[in-house]
Amino acid sequence: MGKTYSEEELHAINTLIRKYGHLTYVKTSILEEEYYQLTGVHRVSGALYMAAWRLENGYYDHLLPVA
Repeated sequence: MGKTYSEEELHAINTLIRKYGHLTYVKTSILEEEYYQLTGVHRVSGALYMAAWRLENGYYDHLLPVA
């Protein structure tokens, strides 16, 4: 298993999902660069796609406050 995502990182992924919809449709270089700008953390696009999928499917609900 890879590095654990911080709450800040999950918020950044959520921001990207709200901006682009499903991250599958975002060019990898754009996704990785925007994520780095938001968090200061390097993650490859595949890891971000998977984290976004888990976020969208409720796997991180216990970490994020309900909006």
